[in-house]
Amino acid sequence: MEHQYNYDQIDGKAVPPLVIKSDFVLVGLHIGTVYVEFGTLQLNGVLQGTLDVLPGTKVVINGEQQGTVSISPGAVVIVNGKINGTVSIESGGNLLIEETGKLAGTLSNEGLVFLRGVFGGASSGNGQLRIEGNGFIKTPVTRNGIQYYEW
Repeated sequence: MEHQYNYDQIDGKAVPPLVIKSDFVLVGLHIGTVYVEFGTLQLNGVLQGTLDVLPGTKVVINGEQQGTVSISPGAVVIVNGKINGTVSIESGGNLLIEETGKLAGTLSNEGLVFLRGVFGGASSGNGQLRIEGNGFIKTPVTRNGIQYYEW
């Protein structure tokens, strides 16, 4: 059965999401929601929008994700590049931030995160965060009573 997805509103226009149904490489700039239903998505460019990684699929981020990432049970996201945004990992989902990878944003973790790169942001959830190799959690800077992260 075909799943029905909501359209994005971009510049006042209804834009259908990009639905990945087999191995796919995304280059350049894509604006809007991406659903990974089957296979592996390689993000070699920039995605400005929501990335929904469904069960049994894989995403390799070599470029930059600017927006929310949702990782379903049985799904894997590998970050060699950057995520700027909120990441939500369901129980059974996996996030691997490699040595060259960065996560700048909020992490809601009910799954498993391997941190070999850098993470800066708030985190919550009952999932596991395993720091390996040179991985580290960035400490926020406080100026005039405001906390933020310098990248």
